[in-house]
Amino acid sequence: MNVDFIFDFASPNSYLCYKTIPKLEKNYNIKFNYVPCLLGGIFKLTNNQAPMIAFGEIPNKIKYENETVFNRFMLEHNIDDFKMNEHFPLNTLLLQRGAIAAQKNGFFDHYIEIIMRGMWEESLKLDDQDIFHAFLEKNDCHASLLIQEVSNDEIKSELINNTNQAVERGAFGVPTFFINDEMFFGKESLREIKDLVSS
Repeated sequence: MNVDFIFDFASPNSYLCYKTIPKLEKNYNIKFNYVPCLLGGIFKLTNNQAPMIAFGEIPNKIKYENETVFNRFMLEHNIDDFKMNEHFPLNTLLLQRGAIAAQKNGFFDHYIEIIMRGMWEESLKLDDQDIFHAFLEKNDCHASLLIQEVSNDEIKSELINNTNQAVERGAFGVPTFFINDEMFFGKESLREIKDLVSS
């Protein structure tokens, strides 16, 4: 089963899904196709807002989602390296363009591993181009190529197209998954996807 994974490094829930996906791919007949999109663009196109804004006046809901649900998921999947980025929220335009460039140049697995780690384990301010470049160099991840590619018009257009197409398919946030035309939203939907494969 092929599953499209609509993601943005800006989302801590995308990080949790990323940490969970390898086990699902190993244990079940699932292949996840990573589709970089801009969460801000999805919000704008769908008139959606980040939960911290949309539910800012419902503190019990924010606390439940950000603490209880989040911590239960990490416990269930043995995720213990997560650290909330102290610079949150970050502008991930560079990072998402970099993801597309890494896909096109055949080193996406390495790229996503280090960027997820830098964002959600090391709490780096990766929307600063100098910090981004230095981090790529430190981790032997084609720094010069990526800095050049993130300004490439083709890369820019593909990110915009990915975002628009995700919204056309029904996405209103991330993480979102698609199996053909069927949409699944949120990290908890990975259980539904697993159950589909198991049934």
